[in-house]
Amino acid sequence: MSALANFGEQFAAKVLEKTYQTSVFPALVNRDYEGEIKKAGDRVNILSFLNDVLMSDYVVGTDMSLETIIDAEDQLIVEKRKYYHFSLDKLEDLFTYGGDIPTNLLENASEVHGREVDTYVLNKFGEEVRAGNWIGTDLMVYGDTETMASIATTATGGTVTVVFISASMSDATNGTTVENPRDGSFYFGGFQAVDLYKGFRLRSTAASVTPWYRISAVASTVSASLTEWDEAVAGSDFAEGYTLRGVFGGNGVDFPKYGTGEAPYVGQFGSGFGWEIQAAIATTVTATTIYDQVTLLSQALDDNEVPPGNRHLTVPPSVITQLRQSSEMQPTGIAEIYTGTVINGRAMRVGAFDVHSAAGSRVSTRAGHSTASGVGAGMVGTVGSTGWQLAANHTGFITYADKWSESRIVDAENQFAKKYQGLYLYGARVPRYRRKYGAILFGSIPVTLNQ
Repeated sequence: MSALANFGEQFAAKVLEKTYQTSVFPALVNRDYEGEIKKAGDRVNILSFLNDVLMSDYVVGTDMSLETIIDAEDQLIVEKRKYYHFSLDKLEDLFTYGGDIPTNLLENASEVHGREVDTYVLNKFGEEVRAGNWIGTDLMVYGDTETMASIATTATGGTVTVVFISASMSDATNGTTVENPRDGSFYFGGFQAVDLYKGFRLRSTAASVTPWYRISAVASTVSASLTEWDEAVAGSDFAEGYTLRGVFGGNGVDFPKYGTGEAPYVGQFGSGFGWEIQAAIATTVTATTIYDQVTLLSQALDDNEVPPGNRHLTVPPSVITQLRQSSEMQPTGIAEIYTGTVINGRAMRVGAFDVHSAAGSRVSTRAGHSTASGVGAGMVGTVGSTGWQLAANHTGFITYADKWSESRIVDAENQFAKKYQGLYLYGARVPRYRRKYGAILFGSIPVTLNQ
C-alpha cells in the first residue's frame, strides 16, 4: 500500500504566478522627448524660458524698454542600466511538470523592472519639487537682537548665515536648541543635510517675508547655499544687481520687485530677521487630517497655475485606507473615490487627483529635522523622525524615456541549457521650470495593528 500512497497525485501544469501591484510610473510621467532619445545618443537637451514675457505700459514718444529673455537648458540622460540573466536546463525543462516556466520568469522580470522604475521616478520628487510646494511642519525661528539670519547674494543665488549670540549660547557658531512655535517642540536651530532641497525664507513678521528659496547645499550648521526654485539669476522679475527674487520682501504671496521703499531684506544683517525651513518636520497624517492635506497639495499646484487636468497623487496603501475612512469622503465622496477603473495602480480620485497606491518601498522616505535639548556646547540632538514623501504632480513635472530594451534567448556553450537575457536602459529628468508642477506632503503615518 505504501507504493500507492501517491496514486492519482496530480501536478499543476502552470507555475504559481507571483502577483505585483501594477507599475504607477507610466501614469505620472510624460515622454515628450523619448523620440529624440531613441534616435541617437544617450541624452537630449531640453530648452525652456524661465521668466514670463513682460507686458509694459506704452507711452507715446518714449522708447520702449528692451526685455532680456532668460533661457535654461536641462539634460535628460539615460543613466539607468538594468539587466536580467538566468538559465534553464533543457533536461529539467523536458521532465518538469510545469509547462510555462520561461513565460512565468520573464513576466516576473518585467514586473520587477516596473517596481525599479517606480522607485527611481518617485525618488526624484524629494530633490526636484519647487521650494514653496512642500506641505509639512515648518521650523520657524523668531528673529531678535540675539538670534538673526542674513543672506548675501552670490553668482548663483545666495548664502544664508544664521547666528545665535545670546550669552547662554556658548557655542553660537554651531547652532543651538530653539522652540518651534509651529508645534511647541524643541529642535536644533541650525542647518542639517536633511534640509537639502527644501524651502528657506527670511521673516520679519508673519506678513513680511521673502519668497521661498531652495536650499541647494549645506556648508555648515549655520550656513547654507540658496538658489531660486528654478535656478534663475536674472530676469524681468529680479531687482537690478540681485540674483534672487523678492529681496525686498513681501506678504508671502506678492513680492514687489523693488518693495515699497524699504531697505532690502537680502544683504542686511543685525536687523533681527528670523528664518523658516519649510516642511522641516514630518506632519502627522491620519484619516482625520488627510483630506485637508490633499487639498493643500492641490492649492500648491493651483498657486503655480499648473493645469487642472492630469494630476496625480502617489501614496502607500495605508494612506489609501485613511482616505477611504476620512469623514469628508463619507458618504458624499463615495462617487468621487471610486470613479474610473484601476489602471497603473490607480485606486481612487480625490481632490482633482488620480490617487495611486504604491506598496513596498516605492514611495520614498527621509529623516526630518533633529529634535534637541540644551544650548551651545551642552546641546544634545536626536535624529528627526522619518517621514514619507507623498508625491503630487502634473504629468508635465517629470520627463521619462526608455532608450532601448532587448531580450534574447541563447544556447549555453557548455551545458544543454538556454540562457534568458534582457537589458533595459532608461532615464528621467525634471526640467527646472517644471519643478512647480510637483508638490510633496512630508508626512508621518502612524502604524496600527490592522495595517
